[in-house]
Amino acid sequence: MHKIMGYLLICVGLLLIFVSLVGMYKVFVDRQPPVPVIQLTDTAVQTQYGALKVPLQAINPFLNLIFFGVFMFFILFTGGKIAGIGCKLLRTERIYEALLCAKNISPEQIDSLKKL
Repeated sequence: MHKIMGYLLICVGLLLIFVSLVGMYKVFVDRQPPVPVIQLTDTAVQTQYGALKVPLQAINPFLNLIFFGVFMFFILFTGGKIAGIGCKLLRTERIYEALLCAKNISPEQIDSLKKL
């Protein structure tokens, strides 16, 4: 059961890594626009010298790129962690199988087993 879960977690982790890398490639290399998360509008600030117009719409693409990059890095990191958990499950399964095998053989044959 640990083997199945280990391989499944490795596949899910690699899929998340692949999706995040493809998403970043499309946005940063192919210049496709990211999903607009932030929509800022122009605003006016009252000062003692009169109203001052602040153009915030020019910042929208830059902020969307930053948020997209942070989100894709989070997905990439999560995929790496999930794949790492899958590798650990496979490693513990391998150790468990070696211990079960060691119970059934004589002490002279234990030295002939591969070290983990």
